Amino acid sequence: MAPNPTRSRTTKAPEDRRKDLLDAGLRVFCDKGIKEATISDITRAADVAKGTFYLYFDSKDHLLAALKERFIQSMMSEAFSLLSAVGQDDWWELTDRTIEAMVDFPLRHPEELKAFYFQIPSSPETQGILSESDTRVWEMATESIQAGIDAGVFSASDPALAAMFIHEAIDGAVRHRIMYGIDIDRDRLVAAAKEMARKILAPERLPLQSATVPRSTG
Repeated sequence: MAPNPTRSRTTKAPEDRRKDLLDAGLRVFCDKGIKEATISDITRAADVAKGTFYLYFDSKDHLLAALKERFIQSMMSEAFSLLSAVGQDDWWELTDRTIEAMVDFPLRHPEELKAFYFQIPSSPETQGILSESDTRVWEMATESIQAGIDAGVFSASDPALAAMFIHEAIDGAVRHRIMYGIDIDRDRLVAAAKEMARKILAPERLPLQSATVPRSTG
C-alpha cells in the first residue's frame, strides 16, 4: 500500500506568521462578526495549528487590539510623511493636507473601524495596547501644533487640548459616518474640518471684547 501523502507546513519567519494571523483575524471578524468568531476560525483561515495562535496572542481580544495598533501605526506612517514637509511647505497648506489625510485614511479602512469601535477589547491585558496607541497619536498631533506655534503661525494656549479637540472631532464625525451610514459627503467633511482647524489654531487678529452687564439703576 502506498503511504498516505503528508501535508508539509511552510516555515515562515515569526513576523510573517504574526501578520498572517492578523490578516486572517480581520477577515474572520468582518465575515462572521467579532462575537461569533472563534480562535479556531482564525487559525483555520491562517492555515496554522491552533497552538501557534498562542505563541503570538493571549486571546481573541488581544489580536483585535493588535489589529488596532497596526492600523494606528499605518496611520502614523502616513502622518509622518506629511510632517517631513514641516518647515518646507506653507503651514496652512500642510494643515489642509493633514486634515484631508485624517478624513481619507479611515474612509479607506471602514472594516477596521467597524471592528474597533463596535467591539473594543475591554480585557485588562489589552487596555495597555489601546491606551499606548491612542497616546502616540495624540502626542504626535500635539508636537505638530507646538511646532506651528514656535514658527509663529499657530496660536493655542493649550496645544495638547487643541490637538485632542481636532482629532476627536474629525475621528468622531468619520466614525459615525461609517458606523451608522450617515449621508455626509466626504468633501463636506473635509471643508468643515479645515474650517474648524483654522478657528482653533489661527492667531487672534483682535482682542476679545468683554461683555459688561449693565448695572441696575433701580
